[in-house]
Amino acid sequence: MSLFKVRDCWSTVCGRGETFGCDALVVDDLFGAGEDNIILGSLDGVLRVYGVHSVPPSNLQYSPSDLLIEMQLDSPVLQVCTGKLISCSPSKNIAVLHPFSIVVYGVNCIAGSTDHGDQYVLETMYEHKFDRSAYQMVVGPFGGGSGSRDFACIMSLDGVVTVYEQQAFGFRTALPNYLHPFPIKYVRSVDAFITLNADLCLVCYKYQELADPSLKQKCPVWSCTLGETIYDIQTVEITSSATTIHVLGERNYYCFQGNGVLWFMKRLQYTPCCFHPYILGEHPDTKTMCMIVSDTDSVLVYDQTKLRWSAKLSFHPCIIARASFKALQGCLVLLSETGDLRFCYLGTEPMIFMAPERPIKDYKDTKNQLVQLKKELQNMSLQDETDTLPLLKLSTRILNLRSEGSGKLCDIEIDVSPSLATPSVQITFQVDTPLVISPTVVHLKDLNENITVRVMAYRENDDTESVVSSTECIVCAYYSRTSDVPGVVQQTVRLPMSLVYEVHSTQNLDFSWSAKISVDESPVALKVLFKEFVDSSLAELCFQTITGFSKYVCITALPANRSYEIRSSGPEYVNVIIEEILFRHREYYKTKKCVVRCDKNEMPVADFYRTIEEHVELKRRLEFVQEEISSLCSQYRIIQKCLFNKLKENTIHSVSGLKVLIDNTHETLTEKMSEIKFVKQELKVKFSQLISLSRLLITMLGLCSKNDKILEEFKETIVYFTDNQNWEDIVLKSLTYLVGNKITLNVQSDDPAHAVMSLRTLIDYVIQHITSIKDELPVKLKIETTRGVSPILESEEDFYTS
Repeated sequence: MSLFKVRDCWSTVCGRGETFGCDALVVDDLFGAGEDNIILGSLDGVLRVYGVHSVPPSNLQYSPSDLLIEMQLDSPVLQVCTGKLISCSPSKNIAVLHPFSIVVYGVNCIAGSTDHGDQYVLETMYEHKFDRSAYQMVVGPFGGGSGSRDFACIMSLDGVVTVYEQQAFGFRTALPNYLHPFPIKYVRSVDAFITLNADLCLVCYKYQELADPSLKQKCPVWSCTLGETIYDIQTVEITSSATTIHVLGERNYYCFQGNGVLWFMKRLQYTPCCFHPYILGEHPDTKTMCMIVSDTDSVLVYDQTKLRWSAKLSFHPCIIARASFKALQGCLVLLSETGDLRFCYLGTEPMIFMAPERPIKDYKDTKNQLVQLKKELQNMSLQDETDTLPLLKLSTRILNLRSEGSGKLCDIEIDVSPSLATPSVQITFQVDTPLVISPTVVHLKDLNENITVRVMAYRENDDTESVVSSTECIVCAYYSRTSDVPGVVQQTVRLPMSLVYEVHSTQNLDFSWSAKISVDESPVALKVLFKEFVDSSLAELCFQTITGFSKYVCITALPANRSYEIRSSGPEYVNVIIEEILFRHREYYKTKKCVVRCDKNEMPVADFYRTIEEHVELKRRLEFVQEEISSLCSQYRIIQKCLFNKLKENTIHSVSGLKVLIDNTHETLTEKMSEIKFVKQELKVKFSQLISLSRLLITMLGLCSKNDKILEEFKETIVYFTDNQNWEDIVLKSLTYLVGNKITLNVQSDDPAHAVMSLRTLIDYVIQHITSIKDELPVKLKIETTRGVSPILESEEDFYTS
């Protein structure tokens, strides 16, 4: 609890579900009554005016009569300003900026004859419409006026400044070096505008130079490089001839004099949200103060660069200002994006809590108690802790396969049975791409009874070339009790093979890869093993992939050799078939001890390494194309900027050369975008092949493994799914950690070829250890992929030494 807090004395919520921007509030004395009014405009098009009644400060609180005006407008309100915007009228008016227009309203007060009080009415005085999208508005006595009349300046999103001299149109000009809209403010003492240009320089333009149509090139009076974007610009008039310019940047707070001289600067150790500068005292004893709201919901009050006060806010404001009322002078006005409007003051909140006296205890036996407690914790069974959790039971079943459109899908039903009331359950499904479970996450609230959840499994329609590496689906249910103690239940099911393969004849087929799986018992007949595909005795059975390029896998049962022979168009298409053969064969002989083996020389290690190299090469190609696109985009923006500058000359010949250049750049950029789409698809297909081969390698290693512990760690290492395609880096670091210091890799280069070479060495080392009978790891092996000296080159001769 913080001692210093901002205390609320008046608060209200402006509407429901409305949104307010950073220019939605202005504080001004509209009626000349000696106290301020609050004018608000929301992005939902509602304009409001608030006025606080004169009451003692202790009784100051919101009253419905404080809302003087509330009016629904036709367009969103981007900004509100006040000023003397009607000729021959000394009264202040309200200027409302819409996306394509500015409307000036007059405020009329109708004296009340009853207890209801006075009535305030808005009257539309005039409206200016424009074609460009507006960004911000500035109101002031442009041109060095005495303050008896004000003009309006509108800045559009493309950097065009339009000035309206009350009811009449003034002029329109474009600011040079402008690409992004930034705040703009008027400095009355020098009759100039302040803004930020595309070079992140604070620039000052004289009003007379902007209004002069004979000057084609608008040059700033002064400029200052900030090197960062800014959130807001505010001006504070110390005297009629002295004005300070305050700029809030991303990490700095600047204060300039009217002539562009930097007065002081404060480095901020937090992210600012909004600020409000002001002065205290009379000239020449004035103090320049500033209130800055941080992203941690604190308001910090600075006297130039010295922090004088810091207080905690109870909400997150987007606008901060100061207002003076008869009941409260100099109060803070805070407005949030959701319309929370508050009048506050800086105060303190004393801490009522008193720490109790520390009891006197004997700490002689504390050490013995700690030792005894550790023993009890070590002897505590994990089952004792899990018994207190509300256990869930999952029962998953696969329903019939059906065709829908051009693809196939199947429904999965999960029966969730809680033993106790469970407030929250989240069920997730994990399958290998391109298989998809919809929905991927199911949320259940307040689960008190058995419930059945149905999801759908299918293959992505737009991914017809990726390889399905496994049909296993992992169902995980995460749950918690009221004490927020988490628990998890997991179950693995196998999706139907018909989602991936269909039966095909074996005539005139060429197979590039084959392997044999030996069994102790006689191999199961194919019509029994795959009864959903065939209903008659066959010597061999051939499967074909359903989508994409047709790939084939042929299975032959050899009772004489007690083995299954698998032939395929490539090893990456085999893992699903081999997993199904092993699973169904063991299920058939589940009453007996079934031993299944394979020859380790038939493992597709060479194909695995080749796929890794191709995957790395595709990643390098993708990075190269991305760099080309980035370069072309920068070139395109430069040509656009030159084109905008040439268009100001209003001649066709001035842009003819640039038109050809921008058309060629656009055509090349379109080709590169098509190429990167093609490369990403190739990378996705190659990654699916890589995962399929890694799963096949793990499956075949499990049939000839002599060290199941290392095999399980190796499986968790290489069967790794990642969205950002950094499989090689993750597996390399994981294998390096798994092997430890048994292999020294002296890699002094970021070349991906060296990483592939290190991966091959580590994988060969782990495979040798898995298939070896020895429990001890082999002797330390040293591999040099580059020179094993210092990475600092001491001579040119050293560079060419291998």
